[in-house]
Amino acid sequence: TTWKLTTTNHYSVHPSYLHTLLYDISYNMADGVQDWWNSLPLVTKWLFALTAGLTIIPNLGLLNGGNMILDWYSVAYNFEIWRLITCFFYHGRLSFNFLMILVFLVRYGQSLEQDTFNGRTADYIFFLLFGSLILLVVSFFIELRLLGGAFIMMIIYLWSRKNPDIRMSFMFGIQFQAFYLPWVLVGFTFLTGGFPLAEVIGIVVGHLYFFLEDIYPNTAGIRILKTPQFFYNYFPQRVPFAQPNARNPNPAQPQGRDWGRGQVLGR
Repeated sequence: TTWKLTTTNHYSVHPSYLHTLLYDISYNMADGVQDWWNSLPLVTKWLFALTAGLTIIPNLGLLNGGNMILDWYSVAYNFEIWRLITCFFYHGRLSFNFLMILVFLVRYGQSLEQDTFNGRTADYIFFLLFGSLILLVVSFFIELRLLGGAFIMMIIYLWSRKNPDIRMSFMFGIQFQAFYLPWVLVGFTFLTGGFPLAEVIGIVVGHLYFFLEDIYPNTAGIRILKTPQFFYNYFPQRVPFAQPNARNPNPAQPQGRDWGRGQVLGR
């Protein structure tokens, strides 16, 4: 039998049953992780993998984290060109803040890609590259060695402008509209002893893209920011499939859990 009563009146598990149980648990966990990973859109998947990999690997001692930060002298004179890329994905030591960065990246990055830029992967990639280029230019004049925080805030800001009326909740049940989310995060960083310079720069860059993409064309009738054609050659636009007479009551809501009343940040 699988279960037997011992002399100490404790139940013991037959080794074969324990092996089967552990196998089922590990298989279900792996299957769940695989399903979650497969559910991520292309760009978000790559951003998550690069952010997690280029932060965790140096913390394991397999790479030198100092070679990941942005150092313009090393880029110009030692031809360490990779720093122009790794500075967006390396976040220093493992911490709760790094975990929240991964959560924000998946939550708001996935929502932007699947909702705002649905079927327009080329436009989403162009947005990320445009913002990254501006951040690199700013970092040349303002000493910023790690641009990941500004990069994530740029994504969050654009999401908040595209979904301004979504109700959210923060610590102690404080509720607000998604429009204010970037500033709530800036205030939280300031109140916890941090200096949110990178976050503010990310907001400015995100607003620059939003202004050139949405505000200025609608007011002036001229679009000066366009995705280059070769982006579409590699990532053709797709028309989202929609059932006839099917309606989505909340198409801008980020994919994920059922958040109940409002949305709790970081969960």
